[in-house]
Amino acid sequence: MIKGTADLPLHWGKAPEWLYKKMVVLAGQIAYLIVEDKGKDEFLKKISDPFWFQAFGSVLGFDWHSSGLTTVTMAALKEALNRNEIGIKVAGGKGSAEKIPAEIIKISETFNLNGETYVKFSRLSAKVDGVAVQDGYSIYQHWFIISENKSWAVIQQGLNEEKGYARRYHITGDDKKDMLNDPHSGIAALDPNRKILNLATKESEENRKATLEMLTAGRGLDSYIYGVKSLHLERFFDKRLMKIISKINPSTYEELLLTKGIGAKAVRALALTAAVIYGTEPSYKDPAVFSFAHGGKDGVPYPVDRALYETTIKYLQEVIEGLDTDQEDKKKMLKRLSSNTWLNLTLKDLRI
Repeated sequence: MIKGTADLPLHWGKAPEWLYKKMVVLAGQIAYLIVEDKGKDEFLKKISDPFWFQAFGSVLGFDWHSSGLTTVTMAALKEALNRNEIGIKVAGGKGSAEKIPAEIIKISETFNLNGETYVKFSRLSAKVDGVAVQDGYSIYQHWFIISENKSWAVIQQGLNEEKGYARRYHITGDDKKDMLNDPHSGIAALDPNRKILNLATKESEENRKATLEMLTAGRGLDSYIYGVKSLHLERFFDKRLMKIISKINPSTYEELLLTKGIGAKAVRALALTAAVIYGTEPSYKDPAVFSFAHGGKDGVPYPVDRALYETTIKYLQEVIEGLDTDQEDKKKMLKRLSSNTWLNLTLKDLRI
């Protein structure tokens, strides 16, 4: 399931080498302790929770509210997991899209899994967050985590330069994952409830079906586009897009999303056309439901799951106590965990 997203301020730069090396060691130790205690599936479940991930990155020592937390935390985790044999490995990174399939195949072979299955889920994850859910963020980093027991997780980040924010997306599943029907179970964002196009939800299912029917009916898309002259649908379709669409005959909406050359513009145009011709409106609801921060644009905090907050902090405190490191390092990690304003919420701060 898609576990959620997090909006973070854009901070460029990188962690000091000494800090990064320490993060690699700590990330490996924390992952090992969780896998030993709760199992591989539980580790993927935790890393797929945006709240838990934020606390995890903070414990490792990186700036809690920075977009760079995702990059540095995942790079450290990738190095730690790929050098250790605990049955979980990581592919991907920042700006490395062309290398990801080969990395996934290599990891899958190590675990004796069908690599093409996971390459498909990797590509679909990017398409869901970059094309099916059109929230104004462009994906610029993608991490794919694979367990030897067939479960997987995606952590990817989108960029909105105009707003000055990055949004982090978390997805988890297995080899039978349905990527389109209400996969979001919780999204953390600074600006939820905006009107966006969301085709990865049950509410858009009829629109997706209508789109496929329109593409496979044999009439030709132009007959639909020019059939309702008063709406001037042709303005959404250029010659290049029409040429691509004329050559495809997708049997599923996932197949449509994975078609080379079909991006956000094409999917939006097809959804609008299907809505006009068939009367099947897509969803325009932002799946964001709560925020990490003390409020959005109006200064009012969005709802925070208090039980999740308390459970996350307590569990990480226990993990820190079990780390094979000196007491001074443990004290610093516990202090970071408790001192951040984001983590140090009070009942007064929460809208509950």
